[in-house]
Amino acid sequence: MLALVSFKIAPGLRISASSRGVRTSIGNSKARVSFGGGRTYTSAKTAGVRVSGGSSSQGNSSRNNASVQSTRRPTLAQLERAERAAAQDAVLEELRRLEESLVTLHHETFPPATPQEVLAPEPVDTDAIRTEFEKSLLSEIGRFKFSERRSAKTRAAEMALHEASRIDAAYIGLYHRYCEDARQDWDRLLNHDAETVIDVLEGAYADNASEATCVDAGVEGGVRYAAVVVVFGAVDLVPERTPSVTAAGKPTTKKRNQSERNSLYVAALGSTVLATVREGFAVAPSVDEFRIIVLRKDLNAPTASDFVAPIYVAIALTEHPELVELVTTFRPVVLS
Repeated sequence: MLALVSFKIAPGLRISASSRGVRTSIGNSKARVSFGGGRTYTSAKTAGVRVSGGSSSQGNSSRNNASVQSTRRPTLAQLERAERAAAQDAVLEELRRLEESLVTLHHETFPPATPQEVLAPEPVDTDAIRTEFEKSLLSEIGRFKFSERRSAKTRAAEMALHEASRIDAAYIGLYHRYCEDARQDWDRLLNHDAETVIDVLEGAYADNASEATCVDAGVEGGVRYAAVVVVFGAVDLVPERTPSVTAAGKPTTKKRNQSERNSLYVAALGSTVLATVREGFAVAPSVDEFRIIVLRKDLNAPTASDFVAPIYVAIALTEHPELVELVTTFRPVVLS
């Protein structure tokens, strides 16, 4: 190729232009690569002999590249298999998440109750009040009555100080009243006031996965107790299938037998009860004993009388925390 223009732009890098186009060369006298015009040349000198070769990006090479790209493009069957595999993975992950959520509710940490903190009020912005007074007073005074306007601004500043002091005093009064209310609420909670205990437990259980409500609180035989009713779902809340693997070791699902579903149902019930008890002891420190009654709510019950049925009772004592742990080993029993 006849070069019309050739110039060096960096060590080992040269650009040449000719009637056939522009070519770039990289390397030195021992080894060099040139490309441009749709072709690539390589040359190397070893033991006094120069070896060179070239390749083209056009003609057969283009067809070959297109053929390679065509064979690498996924087929519809491959895409469908990948989609099914992704769906299967999603199902397995959802099953694992659901199973874990059923039996790990009691792992949550419930912070102990503390007296309500009442934040002290921020001082009133005196400048903002002064600005409002100034606007009101100056709106009635002509723009060129400078002496009157100065007097009005002075009067606005004095009024602002007085108003800010009045508002601050009112806020401080409310703050002390709220602090006293918070102190009394805390004392009532510690002294096991029934209404206060029920209100606190109702607020704590409001966001629980299973409905729970405190129906009674009081003192019996010197024991301060709280009675809580938990509404738990039927065995249908346990998924019928569980993650498994095939004989070849591939992920799949298998159907649970009735015994397996019952076992997971009991574990889920125990986790729910234990979480309810732990949260109750955390938010109501005056309670010595929690009396738990679980009602099963079966949306598919054959009769109205079976729609809600008592299935479980338990008593948890703060003096014997190990009894709380044993809740998960109890078995639900239909009460007659």
